[in-house]
Amino acid sequence: MNAPRTIRTALLLAVGMATSVAMAQEADTKAPVPKGDTLSPKATFLLSPKRWHEDETIGWDGFLSGLRGYEHFYNPVGQPIFFETPFNNTGVRFLYLHHTFADGSTLGGGEVNVAAVQVRVALTERLGFIAIKDGYSWLNAGVLPEDNGWNEIGAGLKYTFYADAEQDMVAAAGVRIILDSGEDKVAQWGTSEVSPFISFAKGWDRFHLIGALTYRIPFDDDDGNQVFMWDLHADFEIAPETVPGLAPVVELHGVHYMTDGERLGLDVGGLDYANFGSSDVAGSSVVWAGIGARWKLSPHMSVGAVYEIGLTDHDADIMRDRVTADFEITW
Repeated sequence: MNAPRTIRTALLLAVGMATSVAMAQEADTKAPVPKGDTLSPKATFLLSPKRWHEDETIGWDGFLSGLRGYEHFYNPVGQPIFFETPFNNTGVRFLYLHHTFADGSTLGGGEVNVAAVQVRVALTERLGFIAIKDGYSWLNAGVLPEDNGWNEIGAGLKYTFYADAEQDMVAAAGVRIILDSGEDKVAQWGTSEVSPFISFAKGWDRFHLIGALTYRIPFDDDDGNQVFMWDLHADFEIAPETVPGLAPVVELHGVHYMTDGERLGLDVGGLDYANFGSSDVAGSSVVWAGIGARWKLSPHMSVGAVYEIGLTDHDADIMRDRVTADFEITW
């Protein structure tokens, strides 16, 4: 597929998403939505339940403060680049990943370590800017020379089109663009791509479920693979009175390669790390699971960590196992 056709496809997806968002917003005008200084009464925190500041209007309603009242949910930890929550807030997320490749894979074993920072800014109560990919990698793969360098950068917008506090439900849609700006020496052999997504969250007392669907479309199908991704996160706040703010989490992720590219003659596709444009991946899938915990220290800070391991053939792609840890600071 050539670049103009791919861009037209992306635009059609974006228009369809915008129409759905508008319809959902119109249908949701009567849904109770937390506003202002509301802090969810179901939220617990280890150190303090008090916020550092009041939500005074800065510029216009919702700027920086976003959509309040869902602080009792626990954000996902694993698959941090494409697993976007439906919540709209402002914050900075510091990330560290240690990812190992299977010895029998095309990359011949080895590992990559990644340090990155994500930024999110609530532009209005429901509209948010998301900067989801950047950072620095230290790569030591079996078939590649040991090296380090910068990753690709990516950003986008998301809109929380449904929020019902009584039902403890939230849903959002958005789109991201990732630019082919990384360094080849750390296997950032990607291509510029657009990825529309939809995400949702539902709570049942102390149990919470968050999910997302993503479709990645390269600007040029010869340089990149089209990829469908899904993510699920479940958590349960085990003992809010004795260990407030702590919840074990279980996560499940799937990557399905929909097309072949022509950039590299490989049978591995790059998962969420990059879009290799491999020529022998169409129809293949990778599924992996993570288990860990998130601990909310206050309404403004939380830490999380998961251990992730591939459930499908480890040699068939680049996922053997991974450790992901983060520290979030929220406005």
